Amino acid sequence: MRTICAALIGASAALPLLAHAVWPDPADASASIPAVGASSAFDDYKPYRDSEGPSWQQLNRAVAPAQPANGANSANRSQRAGAASAAAGGHRHGGEPE
Repeated sequence: MRTICAALIGASAALPLLAHAVWPDPADASASIPAVGASSAFDDYKPYRDSEGPSWQQLNRAVAPAQPANGANSANRSQRAGAASAAAGGHRHGGEPE
């Protein structure tokens, strides 16, 4: 609280100095006016650009499970399907014979 009071007293002491400052007459067209330098908010603007990343095909290949190169994958798939069918009681769909 004391700091605020001290700041207000200091500001009020400087007020008479500002009141006696010489300001140019606004009606005088030949009065010199100091240049105002205001920078734009967009001076340092840089548009967003996506970086070149991998394509969706490369990303899909990266997360896909590894495929064996010898063609054993199709044999494994048919064996797994047969095992699943046997575990389900040999039930077949579409009227296929057992």
